[in-house]
Amino acid sequence: MSHNPPPGPAARASVFERCLQEAADAAQPALAHCIAHAVAGLQLAENQSMKAAERDEFGLAWRQLLSHKDGWCARYPVDLLQAFSSARPSAPDLRLSPRPLSAPRSGTGTDLFSLVDNAQVEEGIESSRLLQQVLPAVSQALAELDALMSSAQGLANVSPEFNPVRPQVYADILREMMATATVDPAIHTLWIKHMAEPMGRELKRVYEKLINLLELAQVRAASYRVLPTPASVRVSSPAPLGGAGATKAAGAPGSPVGIGYVSDEPLARVPSQYADLSNYAVKDALFQDFLVGGGNQAGHGLAPSYYATIEEELRALKATPDSAPAPLQAPPQARHAGRVSDEGHDYQGTRSDPTRPLLPAGEAELDEDAAFDTPESASRIIDVLSQLSSQVWGVYGRARERALVRTQLKKQATHVGQVLGMEVVRKLVNQVAQDPRLLVPVREAIVALEPSLLRLAMVDSRFFSEENHPGRRLMERVAQRSFKYNSDSSPGFQAFFSSVTEAFNALNALEIADARPFGDALGDLQAIWDAQDREEKAQRSNMRQTMQLAEERQSQADQIAFDMSMRADLDHVPGVVLDFLFGPWALVMAHARLTDTRRQIDPGGYGSLVSDLLWSVKPQVTLKRPAQLIEMIPRMLAKLHEGLASLGQDPRETEAFFNTMEKLHRPVLKLRRVRSRRDAVESEAAPLDVALADAPDMSDILPATPEQRKARAAGQPWLAPQELDDAGFEETLPSGPAELGDDSDPEISVLPVMEDDADSEPGPETDAVSAEQLLGGLREGSWVDLHSKRRWLRAQLIWASTRGTLFMFVSHGGQPHSMTKRSCEKLIRQGLLRPVQTHGVVAQALDQLVKEATPVEAGDSSS
Repeated sequence: MSHNPPPGPAARASVFERCLQEAADAAQPALAHCIAHAVAGLQLAENQSMKAAERDEFGLAWRQLLSHKDGWCARYPVDLLQAFSSARPSAPDLRLSPRPLSAPRSGTGTDLFSLVDNAQVEEGIESSRLLQQVLPAVSQALAELDALMSSAQGLANVSPEFNPVRPQVYADILREMMATATVDPAIHTLWIKHMAEPMGRELKRVYEKLINLLELAQVRAASYRVLPTPASVRVSSPAPLGGAGATKAAGAPGSPVGIGYVSDEPLARVPSQYADLSNYAVKDALFQDFLVGGGNQAGHGLAPSYYATIEEELRALKATPDSAPAPLQAPPQARHAGRVSDEGHDYQGTRSDPTRPLLPAGEAELDEDAAFDTPESASRIIDVLSQLSSQVWGVYGRARERALVRTQLKKQATHVGQVLGMEVVRKLVNQVAQDPRLLVPVREAIVALEPSLLRLAMVDSRFFSEENHPGRRLMERVAQRSFKYNSDSSPGFQAFFSSVTEAFNALNALEIADARPFGDALGDLQAIWDAQDREEKAQRSNMRQTMQLAEERQSQADQIAFDMSMRADLDHVPGVVLDFLFGPWALVMAHARLTDTRRQIDPGGYGSLVSDLLWSVKPQVTLKRPAQLIEMIPRMLAKLHEGLASLGQDPRETEAFFNTMEKLHRPVLKLRRVRSRRDAVESEAAPLDVALADAPDMSDILPATPEQRKARAAGQPWLAPQELDDAGFEETLPSGPAELGDDSDPEISVLPVMEDDADSEPGPETDAVSAEQLLGGLREGSWVDLHSKRRWLRAQLIWASTRGTLFMFVSHGGQPHSMTKRSCEKLIRQGLLRPVQTHGVVAQALDQLVKEATPVEAGDSSS
């Protein structure tokens, strides 16, 4: 087999220049993808946020970012190419001093890059913040690229600091470019937060292309020069970082994190050092660094003492019967501080957490036939210690079996990052399983999924930090879907839970090599849910269209009424007639326009009727031309009834108007009868005294006041009786003028289908301001618990009017519940409508882990 000779200096220089150009050219589409991902993430955060100030900030952030996209994408490759040239040394010194790895910083807010949103991070650390999230994604490819780029520059040993395309350069140029945007520092922070994850992926692709280019050019990787440090070496105090030959003992008391340092390259890339995780204080420091900073030491190997400890744990677990597992002893300092030990428990229910009730070993197993979500089970603590139903979860229903998987995987681990990733999974599962928003079966399902998540952490130790990672998304989507149900007895819950158990059990049966099984499982579940929702979505769409039509009809009717109020022929028109024109008839005209398919100027001829109607209600005019009115009345009344029928209006709503019309027309009709008796057909005029004799009393029919002549926009859309019924309203006819102090709203003619009975269990009273804020925080898609007809329902807001005066919720089975703003606020104050908090379940759990980790580190460093 022949081998091509390595390229000479000129060829190496040529391929090196090609790499720089390729890296710069690839930056433009990479940045475009990152900005698109960040914009989508910010838009999602804007839609999900319950606070107006946060929504405004997210909205401003994505709009500003989008406005800079084209300019930045064009500028980024140019600035990068210039930076690559500046970053390349002209005469590299091959006798390099060791390059130590920085010790982990304390758990302050500025470290919580991927998990905590800190809007006040100083601009000087923005590139560092971006790097903390990018490095884990590119570490493996970067180690390989560093070796090839060093060789391409003629270096005998790997020198990462001489790699012009290292992540630091990308991060610095991006930060400098962002700094030119005149926005608040908090906006910069949001940009960095949402661009870091896709930047890691895009940079990894760029590095893989460069590696392929260099390997095709026959460039051979330079070698790493490593100074190994045995774990048994002890030093009394930490030596200054840096300097030739600087080393640290792994697990030494004087070391801040108990790991060694290596000259020439970051240790995270080569598992050439030992990390002794048998010391709990050391492990806590590593855990916090891994959780909040990305894990600079994740690539270290594991000390022999670690494997010895794990072997002991595994032997103890295997020797323990299922009914009474042997305890794993927690270190004294962990028990004294009330903290959870490495495994967080012993298997007889004794925990370092003093708030956990002790359970006798014989009572650990649950009654598998017990119903979910009983009062007893609803308050039950669910965590990784919990014994689950073996009928549902098979062998992994037993806490001992899950612990065996965890311990066996820890034995197979070769890097610190794998161990820490599994530790995050265990604590993350614990946090999600204790989320009170989730039903007990859902919390148990997350616990049952732990074996698969642990296997995933072995191949992708920081999957939890990526919002769009299939493993994290599977947990989040199952949790979010479960918010559709407020009880395990809710219709449809058992079908939902069965599909989840089938998917989770299938995952637990697999050997996990990558994230694809999680993506497949989520895809299968989503397909099932989509099929279940298809009919309901169509029904909801029809309901939403009905409400949107009503809102648009009312909007157009308000404009039509305003236009009619500007007419010059309104003098001496009775107020009741104008009320009819500005109200029901404007709605008739608007409805005709919205439903007209032929684009007519005056659909139905309802607009042209207005002039005839106004002329017909002026007796001083009609008595002079009775024949014209008599001919007009039948046609006009028919058109009026036709229009009102098309609207679906109840005839009782316009009864007062037609009574007034009959009074106004009676003198002319009487005149016709008189003429008939006198054979006065040839005379068009008649004496007024004859026409007005025995005329009805019209003293109550007064001309419209100046206020009545002003058309006013309706407070909320008018709905026909059938529309009210379809929307979940119950019609309520007014019984007369409301007395002062009456709680009724003169603008509200419908009330929600709600029954406030003695059996309801209202929550605590809420003040009016808080109720208004809670209602204002609801968005389409928000879930609420609603008390209706003596039972609690989980309902989703599917529509709100543009003015925020009318809301439509839908509960299970497509049952609508529509109500006015005032009704909603009243129900919220009474505790009969309760918004459900559905913000990210996994994100909240991770935030809690960070909060718990940060004080521990601060306390350790100060002791």
